[in-house]
Amino acid sequence: DWKLRSHFVRFIRARGRCEWCQAAHGQPHPVTGSKVILTTAHVFDHRPEACSLLNLAALCQLCHNRHDAAHRRAGRKARLDAASGQGELFPQSS
Repeated sequence: DWKLRSHFVRFIRARGRCEWCQAAHGQPHPVTGSKVILTTAHVFDHRPEACSLLNLAALCQLCHNRHDAAHRRAGRKARLDAASGQGELFPQSS
């Protein structure tokens, strides 16, 4: 039911505005000037199956990209490390 959840978050709950910066769907973004297309973002848990309404937010492209940047960077690093075949000699403990 992703389409229904996404529609609800973007257009019912958020009333067609980014929940973080208030940019309006279909209008020029106040910072970038590009047309705003609202997206539905996983805020706390990035797994696709974590689609509780509390974990979802209606975000403009700018806010969504800023939010996901660290997550994408970590995934890219993990893929590059795995592809190198070297592994870590001294893995860091968390």
